[in-house]
Amino acid sequence: MALTEDHLINAAVQRGLIEVEVLNRLRGEARKLRTGLVSMVTAHYRFPVSALYRAYAEARGIDYIDIAAHGYSFPSDLLKKIPHSLISRKQVLPVLNATGVQMLALSDPDDRTTVDAVQRAVGRHLPIVLADPQALRISIEKALLVSDAPVAKLETDLVQMLDDILRESYLNRASDVHFVLEENGLRVRLRVDGRLRDYPVEADAMVAAGLVSRVKVLANLDIAEQREPQDGGFSYKLAPPIDREFNIRVATAPTRLGERVTMRLLGQESQGLTLTDLGMLEDDLKQFRQAIRKPFGMILLTGPTGSGKSTTLFAALQEINHPEINIMTVENPIEYVMDGVSQIQTGAKISFADALRSLLRHDPDVLMVGEIRDAETADVALKAAMTGHLVFSTLHTNTAVGTVARLIDIGCEPFLIGSTMNAVIAQRLVRRLCPHCKVARSANAEERDLLDVKEKDAIIYSPKGCAYCQGSGYRGRLGLFETLWFDEQLSKLVARGCTEDDIVSAAGSRLRAMWDDGKVKVLAGATTIDELQTVAVKRV
Repeated sequence: MALTEDHLINAAVQRGLIEVEVLNRLRGEARKLRTGLVSMVTAHYRFPVSALYRAYAEARGIDYIDIAAHGYSFPSDLLKKIPHSLISRKQVLPVLNATGVQMLALSDPDDRTTVDAVQRAVGRHLPIVLADPQALRISIEKALLVSDAPVAKLETDLVQMLDDILRESYLNRASDVHFVLEENGLRVRLRVDGRLRDYPVEADAMVAAGLVSRVKVLANLDIAEQREPQDGGFSYKLAPPIDREFNIRVATAPTRLGERVTMRLLGQESQGLTLTDLGMLEDDLKQFRQAIRKPFGMILLTGPTGSGKSTTLFAALQEINHPEINIMTVENPIEYVMDGVSQIQTGAKISFADALRSLLRHDPDVLMVGEIRDAETADVALKAAMTGHLVFSTLHTNTAVGTVARLIDIGCEPFLIGSTMNAVIAQRLVRRLCPHCKVARSANAEERDLLDVKEKDAIIYSPKGCAYCQGSGYRGRLGLFETLWFDEQLSKLVARGCTEDDIVSAAGSRLRAMWDDGKVKVLAGATTIDELQTVAVKRV
């Protein structure tokens, strides 16, 4: 008997994914909306159905595999021995993992008749592993090279396929979706917690071309142009029970096999976001709150694309947003929609500098410039900060201290920088350890040296993997910050045209290095040394 909704829900409750009180409420809402309880639960907790199957595997003591992930293949010798009709009808598949272990993947571990039939066909015992039914079905079709699979899809099928992908992207908390054309068809990849993972789809070259065209139509791009990169975007609403709308930024690029598409899902976490959620240490959070409440000056956030700068800016604006304050922003694109804030999106007819000049005639108290890209925008922003406005913006630099040199490099006068700067924060994102399964252990000598800890019994944590984190050992992301707080002494030093080394020497406690911020969070069990080392370097 196949796994039922009750099997999955009960396992999720047992493994701590679902609270009984919440489940009872969701059960009533599911009846009112006439929708499945599983759909209601996954929408509320925002995890995919595969998390429920992983929870069931944990509850039963069975291994679970993400069969769509790279590293799994299908042994041809076993596929020859097992009747293909049995594989297709009963949805079982022999798989080979990266270490060479052969296993039997299925979605119903209690189907002993099928398991016994497969064991007899191959002449030996195969360890049983559980897999998500949708991923298993697609893997079976790929393994058997089903020749009668349809090579063309109706438009309605493409609409549904895109909706399924975006819904799963939302449930997986993905920040980006990649459509990549490969020799055997379309490969869909989701960036979850900063790492790419495959999402199983059935799409040959024709279906892939149709899906790409569907995205380009929604993004108002030229579907006839396939040899030049294009940029666009659109808003997308997921149907109930998710019932959420968010913006999607689209970029296309020609490749050897056809166009690839990258979609960035914007503003998913905007509801209820606060500065406390960002992960700043208490001292830095206190100083940041003081800085964003100053009547004038500039606050800069620096870091590469995807490091969370816009999220931090949004949280700061949310904190100070008040009917008595006129907040105006210039962005491209508008990532977060903020109530009570006038937001302008730049484009071909209006630049950041032009928009900023225009906003200065609208009696603003606080200005947010999405990004300082050139000398003109920087000059207007700095002069606005010097004439009684509080200005927020972002800049691409590696460190907080390097921001001064970068502004000078693009043509800003040192005296303007020194007289306007309130704070500079360099930011990176690391994966946050899953609170359900992280494992405490003693730090070794090398790790204690990296963390500047002398106690031999120092405890740090390692990832393990469970249903809650979908086997990765991590759940969500955490900000690491290098903070530089300006005071009168530091401002005068910058105004005189000092070097980066001069700033580091003079800053003292007003500068917290990103490594120092990260090691506190490693010792607190929020992340790992490996994650810290991917974004920061210890200063010697």
